[in-house]
Amino acid sequence: MRRSIIVLGITGVLVAGFTGPMGAAPQVQIGAAPQVQKVTIIMTENRFEPKAITLQAGMPVELTLVNQGTKEHDLSVYPAPPSAPKDWDEYVTQHSYFENTGEIGVDFPGQGAVAGTRVFEIELEKGKSAILGFTPARTGVFEMGSHIPGQYEAGMKGSFVVK
Repeated sequence: MRRSIIVLGITGVLVAGFTGPMGAAPQVQIGAAPQVQKVTIIMTENRFEPKAITLQAGMPVELTLVNQGTKEHDLSVYPAPPSAPKDWDEYVTQHSYFENTGEIGVDFPGQGAVAGTRVFEIELEKGKSAILGFTPARTGVFEMGSHIPGQYEAGMKGSFVVK
């Protein structure tokens, strides 16, 4: 129940961020398109492939998530805690890498898209995918994990490095 409430709350924020002030459409800049870093992460039972990704700060990213598993999976990115928190949802919500990153667009092919300035996890049902568009600003080594019960503990985690 708690997870559903958190996800619905964030979805509301994402939708509000997508429409902009008073429902205005997002601004589009005309000019040379910046170089985009394209990375794909495949999600299967209890693992990400690749297990580590490295991105360049300040350069736009198109991160494609594909759930090829038989269950729902999610992706969260955050500074690794010194020990496992009592409540992962609370920790990830408070420490998301994507906090204050600027606008983050999430396209769910065949389902729709949302955008906002604060995302803490992307959940995908089996067979579904999502494409995140963002520009990383904070450098360092972060952890990515799936915190659906039992998945992280079974090894569904990896490194998210921004140089």
